[in-house]
This record gives sequence, C-alpha cells and structure tokens, in this order.
Amino acid sequence: MRCKRLKLSLLFLSTLFYSSASFCQSPVIAKKGILDLGTWNWQTNGIVNLDGEWEFYWNTLYDPSKSNPLPTGQPNYIDVPEFWNAKIPTTGIFASGFGYATYKLTIICPPGEQPLSLKFLTIASAYKLFVNGNQLLEIGKVGTSQATSIADFRPAIVPVQPVNNKLNIVIQVSNFTYRTGGLWDYIKLGPSGQVQSLQIKNIGIDFFIAGSFFLIAIFYLVIFFYYTKRTATLYFSIFCLLLAIRPLVTGELAIQYITDWNWVFIKRVEFISLYLTVPVLSLFSYKLFPDEFLTKILRIILIVSTPFVLLAIFTSPHIFRYGLKPFQIFLLLTALYGQYVYIRAVKNNRPGSIYFLTGFIVLFVAIINDILYNNLIIQTGNLIYFGLFILVISQAIALSRQFFWAYSKRGILNKKLEAINVELNQKNIDINEANKELKLLNSELDILVSRTSHDLRSPITSVVALIHIIKDEKDASKRNTYLDMQRRTLHRLNFLITDILDFSRNKRSHLKFEQVDFSELLNSALQDHRFADNSSHIERIAEVNQDGIFITDKTRINMILYNLISNALKYHDASKSNPYLKVSINTTHENAEIKVTDNGSGIDKEHLKNIFTMFYQADDSSTGTGLGLYIVNEAVEKLQGKIIVDSKLGEGTTFTVLIPNKNN
Repeated sequence: MRCKRLKLSLLFLSTLFYSSASFCQSPVIAKKGILDLGTWNWQTNGIVNLDGEWEFYWNTLYDPSKSNPLPTGQPNYIDVPEFWNAKIPTTGIFASGFGYATYKLTIICPPGEQPLSLKFLTIASAYKLFVNGNQLLEIGKVGTSQATSIADFRPAIVPVQPVNNKLNIVIQVSNFTYRTGGLWDYIKLGPSGQVQSLQIKNIGIDFFIAGSFFLIAIFYLVIFFYYTKRTATLYFSIFCLLLAIRPLVTGELAIQYITDWNWVFIKRVEFISLYLTVPVLSLFSYKLFPDEFLTKILRIILIVSTPFVLLAIFTSPHIFRYGLKPFQIFLLLTALYGQYVYIRAVKNNRPGSIYFLTGFIVLFVAIINDILYNNLIIQTGNLIYFGLFILVISQAIALSRQFFWAYSKRGILNKKLEAINVELNQKNIDINEANKELKLLNSELDILVSRTSHDLRSPITSVVALIHIIKDEKDASKRNTYLDMQRRTLHRLNFLITDILDFSRNKRSHLKFEQVDFSELLNSALQDHRFADNSSHIERIAEVNQDGIFITDKTRINMILYNLISNALKYHDASKSNPYLKVSINTTHENAEIKVTDNGSGIDKEHLKNIFTMFYQADDSSTGTGLGLYIVNEAVEKLQGKIIVDSKLGEGTTFTVLIPNKNN
C-alpha cells in the first residue's frame, strides 16, 4: 500500500513538472523587434509578457531623446527574458557578462486610450527606460565602465501612453557587477489598474509566505525549548526561518517596503539564506534518520557548504554570484542523497518517513524546475515555494505523527511506570515489614540464645552432680529421692527443648493449610500430658463440637493445644480438692473457638499484660521456660486469629482462642 501511494505521488509530480513547462509562456511573442497586440483585449486577456525577439545593440547606449542614431545595418536580435552572455564577446571567466547594450522593442497596441503601465522586476545591473522617445525611468546609473556606472536592483512600475497605438520601448542596460547581465526577468504590460493589483498581490503573497514560514519556525522553536533533546525541531525551525527570509529578498523585493536596506545587503542576505538551506536541511534529516544518514556524508556536506556561506558573507555580489552554479550542482547532489536517505527510511519503516519522502520528492522536482527556470532554459515559473510548502506540511504531519507516537508511547510507559511504582511501593512495604520482623527475630534469637544457654547448662550441671551423689550414696531411699530429682530435671530439660523446637517451627515454617480433626488433635495433646508431673489427680474434660470441614494449619493448632494444656497442668492448685482442666472446641463455617479452662492458681492482674512476652515468668518459683505462651500467641497471630485471657488470682484461668476457617 505504501509503495502504491509513493508511485502515485511520483506520477502526479512528474505530470505537474512536465505540464508546467508552458503555463508561463506568453500567448503572443515578439518577432524581429515587433510585438503585435493589435487584436489584444486588455479586459479579457489581461496583462501580457513582453517576451520574444528584441533588437539588441552591444556596446551601444542609444538615446532616442537625442540625435545619436542606432548602428546601421541589420540589427541583432536577442530573446527576452534571457542573459546576454551568449550574445556578447567573451572577455574572461570572471567578466563574461560585463558590458553595456541597448534593447529596443516596438509594440502595436490595440485601439483605445486606456492608461497602461510597464512592470519591471530587476535588470542586471542598471538600466534606463525610454518610451516613445521620452526617458521615464532610470534604476542605478547606466555607464560604459565600472567607474561610470552604479548598480541597483529595484522593481518598478512605469505608466505609459501609446502614441498612434504604438509604444517604442528603448532600454539601456549596463552591467559591471554580475557574471550575467541583460533583461533576465519578465517585463509586463497591461492596464495600470491590473498592473498595480498584480504588484500588490505579489507583495501580499510574498509577505504571506514569509509570515507562514516564520510562524512555523517559531512553533518548532518553542517545541525545541520544551524538548531540547529533539534537536531535529531546532534545525527544522532554522530551515523555516531561512525560507521566511527568501520571499522578502527576491521577486518584488518586499523587504524594501519595511526596511531601507541597500541592494548589496539584500543580495547578501538572499545568497546567505540560499547557501545555508543545504547544511541546515541535512542536519535536520540526519537527526531524523541517523541510522540511514551517514555521518561521513553529513561532514562532507557541512565542509563543502562552508565556503559558499563565507563567500556570501565576506565578498561582493560580483564574487559570490560566481558560486551559484557550483552550488546548484552541489544542491542537486545533496538532494539526490536526501532522496536515497528517505527511501531507506521508508524501507526500514521509520515513523513518518513516507511523509518526509513525499515532501522531499516535491521539493526535489521544484528545485530542478527552478534551476532550469532561473537559467532561462525553461519558461515555467518559480515552483520552489510550492515545493517548500509541501515539504513543510509533510514534515509537520510526520513530526506530529512522531510526537503523537512518542506521547502515546510515553502514556503507555507512564502507566507501566505507575504499575511498577505501585509494585515497588508494595515491595518496599513488604521489605520494611520483613526488616521489622527480622530485627524482632534477631532480638528474640539473642534473648533465646542467652536464656537457653543458661537454662540448658543448669539442668545438665544438676544431673551431672546428682550422678556423682547417687554413685556414692549407699542409702536406697535417698538414692530414689535423688533419681526422682534427676527425672524432674530431665523433664524440665525436655520441655525446654520442645519449646525451642516449637519456637523455631513457628518462626520459620510456612503456613500449610489442610483439613483438621479437632477431636484427634485434642486427644493426642491430652495423651501426651497424661504423665505430667503431679497431674494424675487432675480431672481432664474434653468437649469437641466440629461442624463441617475446617481448614487451617495443623502444626500450629498442635502448638496452641499442647502449650495451653501444659500451662494449665503446670500451674494447677495442689491445695484444691477437685482440680480440673477443661478443653472445649466449637467450630462453625467461619471459625473455631478453643477454650482452655482450669481452676489453678490463676494470674495476678498486674502480670496479665506480660504473659505472652518471651521468657516472662510471674515469679521465681515458676518451673516453666517462659516460652509456652509466647509460642501460643505467635501461632495465633500467624493464623490471623485472636486470643483472650480471663484470670483471677487463686480462682483459675480461661484462655479463649478464635481461629478463622480457611475453608471460606
């Protein structure tokens, strides 16, 4: 599809180029110094170009207002518009267009007394106008040498009145400034109103073109200020600024209506703006497609462009005008390379490349047309601004698409970045929580190592001492007492090791949810404690009411039951006649309620807030390790449950644990 559009564009441009070869040609042509407009209708046909064969007298300044005659013999003829260089003797490379001459044309006008006007653009490089024997205009000063002539370039409109329906036009021209000379621009004749309107229209178009390119330049300059990394917009802005200058210093020289610049400075600005277009556009293309535009070629373009620009800045129009033809060749070569770069960009599917290529093709065709037109090889008219407008529009579309693509991508990246930020924030929260847990765990481990090292050493020392005592004791009753003490010490050591293992499992093992049978777990826990010290006379009551399937971590439920039962048996009140331990478990679809009740010694109110602290003991007479209730509380928190304590000193204690059912 892309190739098809490209072929259609090329076909359209080719048709435009070749069909334009005649749209500026005048419908009537002067022959042998006479232009017959006898049947011309000013109202219908409008303004006419004074094209064709004019009489031409080299090295002659004929003044019809004086008595000096024209040279005798067959006159020479020269086409207008045309450079006179091919019609004059060659006097050297750098002075081939120097000299002076007279142009003469007789115009047969249609009947009528309608006021007419002649319209001139520029003539190289000074001229004097005579109509019907009267001098009406002089631009610069016509002379026979460089010392006696003064160059000037100014458009002009001159009112004329036919005499006997004839206009005898004589133009003296001298050129000691430019490489080329003569009547090189179209001279127009028409009703004064139409000629004035044409000039105003042309000036208005020039200002419109200049203003348009200037606004585009400002627009992209503002974009560059906000996105300084995209230097392509800066070069495109400079390129548009150069384009804004050119219509003001060419054609109608509209710049003269707003400034008092002399013609030398205007020409200098004209050529500087021309010579800068190639390096600036090359830099723009390089920044757009750096993978397709070779850096070596860009360097060559910049180096070759520099002498042209320096010539326009530091030398006279006579000198820098000689650089025009070499520059036109250089321009064509760089344009061909630009075509190659844009075609490669399209082939590599670069964003907006098809628009850049289309605009560049139009500009390339316009450049070829204008080179041929300005060298008077074809008579079409200047198409450069048409080509430049198409180029700028295509570049604007392409750049807009690139910005849209960049903004779209930026929006997508922003959304991804927001998601990543949310994820990172969550991870930071998780890391902070993990750090808190790690610090707490390290602190607990320090306490655990310090406390357990002491608690392990004490029973081991006691057992070793008892072994020596038993070994030497002869009394059997005392030996039994010592063995009983040894057994209690080893039981205490076993409890400590069990608590440490539970502590480790609760801290390090992951939750493993599975179906649990509370009756089985409770019976197993009670069975493990049937031989607990001095607990054989304690009544054990077990009640389980499990409704449906209950999913939770079996290991941690075991820890909770084991430690609560152990704690109740350990702190029973031996003075009471009916000590008991009651464990009731009730489950629902939402949770399980585990209630462990005893009528033991109870807990003083001032100690209740600390009973879940590691190694906390209410008094020195306690035989526990201080880890049991800490492990219970940690296990309940892991299961996202809740534990409640209700205790009165001397009456007993009730622990109520609520565990959520993960079957939900």
